[in-house]
Amino acid sequence: MRYRAGLMVVLWVAACSSAPAGTATLTLNDSYWDKVNVEIVITKRADCDSREEGYVETKELVMRKDRSEAIEVPPDATICWRHDRNPNQPVAGAWSGWTRATLQPGGSAQTDL
Repeated sequence: MRYRAGLMVVLWVAACSSAPAGTATLTLNDSYWDKVNVEIVITKRADCDSREEGYVETKELVMRKDRSEAIEVPPDATICWRHDRNPNQPVAGAWSGWTRATLQPGGSAQTDL
């Protein structure tokens, strides 16, 4: 009976998952800086700066050293990210170049900033 109740809970949680089928996950790690601003763009476009058709969303976050952030990427989209050009002396709007990743549907990957 316990097994059956546990199985029902697992199935219920899986059914309530908000991520659509095929969603991939990228985990970004900050191994370098005490604090760094990061801009993340999820898009179906080739240009990370474009906000035209195919653009999905932008996220801005502050990452701390030795911390990770998991970002869900919908099917058929790619993820781009960049950080402060000089994280030790950040200037608003002064970003590094874009880094871009295309993930397999339903897959996951990890990378450092």
